[in-house]
Amino acid sequence: MKNTIALVFLSLSALSGCSDSGGNRASDVSGGEATLKSSSSFPIGNVIFLEDDPRFIDYQSKYSSVIDIIETEADYVGHDAIFRIHETHPTPQTTNYTRLDAFVDFAEEQGHEVHGHNLLFYSDITPDNWIFQYRENNTWTQEQWLNWFEQYVKEKVGRYKGRVAAWDVVNEPVYRVLLDDPYARSIFIELAGEDIYAKAFQWAREADPDAKLVLNEFFLGPNGAVKTDDLIALADEIGRKGGKVDVIGFEGIYIFSPLIFTGYSYNYDRFKKAADAGYMVTISELNIALNILPAAGKYQSQTRLLHTVQRKAFNTIIRAYMDAVPEQQRWGIVTWGVGDYSGFTRFGDIFKAIRAPGGGSEWPLLWDDDLNRKPAYYGYRSALAGIREPFKYADVYDEGDLIDDLPLSQDFRAELLMQLEGEKIALNIVPPVTSAEERYYNEVKQEIENTPDQ
Repeated sequence: MKNTIALVFLSLSALSGCSDSGGNRASDVSGGEATLKSSSSFPIGNVIFLEDDPRFIDYQSKYSSVIDIIETEADYVGHDAIFRIHETHPTPQTTNYTRLDAFVDFAEEQGHEVHGHNLLFYSDITPDNWIFQYRENNTWTQEQWLNWFEQYVKEKVGRYKGRVAAWDVVNEPVYRVLLDDPYARSIFIELAGEDIYAKAFQWAREADPDAKLVLNEFFLGPNGAVKTDDLIALADEIGRKGGKVDVIGFEGIYIFSPLIFTGYSYNYDRFKKAADAGYMVTISELNIALNILPAAGKYQSQTRLLHTVQRKAFNTIIRAYMDAVPEQQRWGIVTWGVGDYSGFTRFGDIFKAIRAPGGGSEWPLLWDDDLNRKPAYYGYRSALAGIREPFKYADVYDEGDLIDDLPLSQDFRAELLMQLEGEKIALNIVPPVTSAEERYYNEVKQEIENTPDQ
């Protein structure tokens, strides 16, 4: 089964751990080296893909090692694709639960909890999908669509009642995304009416009252404060209309300005707004891209400077989450991929297109292509132990996972400030930048300037 199923892993039960001042080595309570799971008091997650996934065929020999990492670092499981409409409902009259049933059985045999990703996602409605074709041909009335969606949600959630712990009921419903298509995102409202999101949550609740229900949304970047308000407003509206959102999910796909938008206040403000509104909060699909915007693929390898940026980013985001969200409202954090090669911001077609001018790759995750822990891993783990790290240049690391031929700067603070200024200039190409973005920029600039000599 491990050879045929793509899994998302989160930890539901974790032990408290500690880290040394550098965040590089730590021991858990059993005396072994700490892991993310053993260092955390809230769920920790990841995702892997099919062993024979053609996107990762060059790394197929590493599959068993990926499984081992997941088993060590986390223990809550969900599936990357087979919960979706196109998998389980290939036509309006037929269903296919073969792979999903097998997955849930497998997860239970392994003692894992299960997360369902997802029920309604506009991106699943592609031209070869029957829903897209029915929409184009005006095949059904709004009432017929409502009846079908009700049957679909209740059937799928009810089928796994008591076996799936949480569902992403609606995925990425809110506009205000760079390069977004509002026509695509409105598909469910167009088909079934303005109350479809509330009804979907209501139907899911009726089918399994004990499952946690998630409203999950993409993009942490420019105008994030406005989009956060929109997302909370949608969750509140769903509640007023008879549904109930338990968890707000912030997809942590950081593609723009990796210094500015991974800063503490930017993330703290967003997470706290959702928590203060009464919702549990999760960071889902965490990828911290370094070579997309504004870099446009100019980097050909992950330099020591980029390791510095990424380690600090993971440390800061996790600390902001822990500070902003009360313990009882933390639904957890899931990193989207193990080795860099499996990061969405590397293999996603839209991100490849943005990197095309420079032709470089991307390195968004905690393990490199050879599955060695990167500096980012230790920045993440030290944050779980409550340690605030400064910007730490790669020549002070002792992890042993940086090769000698990576560039070594004599004044990394000057280089960081130069990169930060480039990010600020690039913000002029996106929709109106608010005074909040200026505040986030100044905060990061001051922290760089205050970084101690190394």
